[in-house]
Amino acid sequence: MKVILEPVSGTAKDNLERAKYEMEHVIGFRGKVTDAKVEGNRIAVTVEINPKWDLPDREKDSILRKWILAETKKFFEVQFIK
Repeated sequence: MKVILEPVSGTAKDNLERAKYEMEHVIGFRGKVTDAKVEGNRIAVTVEINPKWDLPDREKDSILRKWILAETKKFFEVQFIK
């Protein structure tokens, strides 16, 4: 799963570490951040979903999308999740 974030304030470069921290906090046991990089004025965060999370893949995806949208809005605007 790839999440594209745009910082609410400051530059993407200045917010890269914050983005990694926030995504790790949001994901929790459900997965882990495997990569985060600056792409222009946005931050691309790659998340690997925990295969031991005992839910069907569609439910995992749906839950994570809702959770990410709800929990990151304080510091980041989610541009898209793919």
